[in-house]
Amino acid sequence: MNTYINDVRFNFLFIDLYSFGRSWVYPESRLPYNMFRYITKGTAAFFVDGEELEVHPGEIIYLPQNSTLSCHALGDEIEFYSVRFAASVSYGGGNILEDYYHIPNVIRDPDGQARSYFENIYHWIRTEEQSKMFWVRGYLDILIGYAVSQGKASVRTDGRYRMAEEEYSLEKLKIRIQKSNNRMDSRIQLVVDYLNMHPAEECSVRKMSGMAGLSESRFRTLFRQQVGKRPSEYLNEIRVMAAARRLLVSGDNVSDIAYGLGYNDVNYFIRIFKKYFCMTPKQYRDTARE
Repeated sequence: MNTYINDVRFNFLFIDLYSFGRSWVYPESRLPYNMFRYITKGTAAFFVDGEELEVHPGEIIYLPQNSTLSCHALGDEIEFYSVRFAASVSYGGGNILEDYYHIPNVIRDPDGQARSYFENIYHWIRTEEQSKMFWVRGYLDILIGYAVSQGKASVRTDGRYRMAEEEYSLEKLKIRIQKSNNRMDSRIQLVVDYLNMHPAEECSVRKMSGMAGLSESRFRTLFRQQVGKRPSEYLNEIRVMAAARRLLVSGDNVSDIAYGLGYNDVNYFIRIFKKYFCMTPKQYRDTARE
């Protein structure tokens, strides 16, 4: 059993601390990554795949990859940490945190333990220390572990935990991982980590394959097998996530954001953005900003 589970790693993508007023609205979009949001102030309504969830201070909402999300403030202010991350293996479109670990959508943090994990990730990612990614990855793993432990506890408490269900989940996971034939190769992990840390840098397949010490054709094949998408697709996802953040927290125009993230063609950037968020960057900013 553990052989399959131990193959799965989670790659940190992004964190920020957001603060908005009463008019805050996040437009409906599909998430190309997993997300935890920790509410520090205020209350918000989240609509996840059509289900409405009200989240309060001291609670975490888990938003699975490929889910459809929209949300809005329910009071005069809303403040939250948002951590985005992705699994290092692809297994047929499933989500390991749901399929195997049964993480609930809303997780309570009565003693503030989980909040400290968010705060530490936020602190370390903003430093210039060479060791920062080790700290960030470590605290992300601890945060996911906390969510898993809380999820297991809630499942046992409400009586839904069944060994047969657990075994069924494991079998689904085995099949997905076997289909993808993935064990994250350290050479691919190196490239993934580099892209996550340098989304604006020009990274051709030639450069990536050189970093991995592989031929271009072998690199393309191995990357797609293990990450579940082409290198260019993965890089676009990282850049689009960074663009969405900048649209919300900066006054930069769309062209400057596109050029700053390595897109020389603004129209191409807009098409890519619309693919992920179902609206143009301008529409996203106009709808989502306070």
